[in-house]
Formats: sequence, C-alpha cells, structure tokens
Amino acid sequence: MKNKKHLKTFSTGTLVALGLSVNSLYSLADEATLDSKDSTKSTPRHELTEGMCGSNMRMDVTGMVMHENKDTLPKDCLKISENITFKVTAGVKYAEQYPGTVFGFDQHQWQVKPCARITIELTNEDDIRHQWMIHSLPKYLYPRGMFHIEINGKGKKTGTFIVPSSHFTYLVHCDIAQHMEKGMKAQLKVGKGRGDLPSIPGISAATFADVFSR
Repeated sequence: MKNKKHLKTFSTGTLVALGLSVNSLYSLADEATLDSKDSTKSTPRHELTEGMCGSNMRMDVTGMVMHENKDTLPKDCLKISENITFKVTAGVKYAEQYPGTVFGFDQHQWQVKPCARITIELTNEDDIRHQWMIHSLPKYLYPRGMFHIEINGKGKKTGTFIVPSSHFTYLVHCDIAQHMEKGMKAQLKVGKGRGDLPSIPGISAATFADVFSR
C-alpha cells in the first residue's frame, strides 16, 4: 500500500502573518472554480476585498486597519467636538532633511480638540511596509490602547478613531523594526497636550543624539 502524501495545512495565525483575509481566500477559490468549469470563456476577475478578521480589524494583502472606531464615544465625551481628516504620507524621502534618519512621515505633529473624531488617510510611497500607529488611547475602547494603519508597500488606506477629552500628547510611530528608531516617530496633541515627546524629528531633541565626524 502506497504511503499517502500529507496535505500541507496552515493555521489561522500563519494566514494572518501572510496578510491573507478569509474573504481574500474565498475570492481566490471562487475564481479558480470558475476557471476550471470553463477555461474557454473569459470570466470576471475577482478583486481581493478587505475583510473583517476579528479584533475590529479590516485586512487584505495590501495592509490593514486595526481597532477602528467611528461611532462609540469615550466615557468622558458628551459629543464629537470636531471631525478632522489628516492626509499623511510615509516614505524614505521625508527623512532626507534629518541626518541619521532613514524613514519618515511628511508631518511629525498634529493637533485636535478633545473628543475629536480623527480620520487618517495614510499613503505609503515606499515599496516596503509602513505603519501609522498611535498608543495610550483608552483600553476599554481600543485593545491595548492602540489604533493602527498598515500598508504593505505603495498604496493608501484610511481609518478613523475618536480621542477622549483629556489634554494629552500621544505617541505616533511605525512599529516595523527600526523604523521608529530611524525617523518614523510623531506626536498627536489633544487640546493643550502635555508637552513634546522626545526625539520627534523637527520638534524635539533626540534622547541619544547621533554624532557625525567630519
């Protein structure tokens, strides 16, 4: 009796790591089925669509938006104070004016009113992954206090979140290894903020400044 070959299987975690959503997989499967039924006829090509993958995450092979919140107010907000959209661009060219950096955002500071609803339109001009990630949001609304947009190469994604009423300075950065350390760091000030964070390009001095010999 011949030994049967074991089919290779993938866990959900592996699929997420590969950037594949369930919807994307079904879309590819549908296309393969249609092609196999009649290879002589042209069939419409299915686009990879963004799908929900748990933890309020929209994801496809081009990237993701995680922990988006368009409607639920923080406990200390009676209403939305303003709706504001920031167009943010990420790329290596925005690091050129800051010696010692490699990656950058076109802006390194944004300011909003307390209880503002903020939409981020992130454009990635590089062929590598970049993120716009904010920390210290209330954890009862945002798991781990985080809102996050990620783009796997050149492209654009949009996401929305609502800040609480506290005057605060939030850290914004790219969490890909060494990207923040090499320039992709910014801050979001709500209300009056709470001062400037260290090592924000063009805003504050570096905690550990690079020394360049001449």
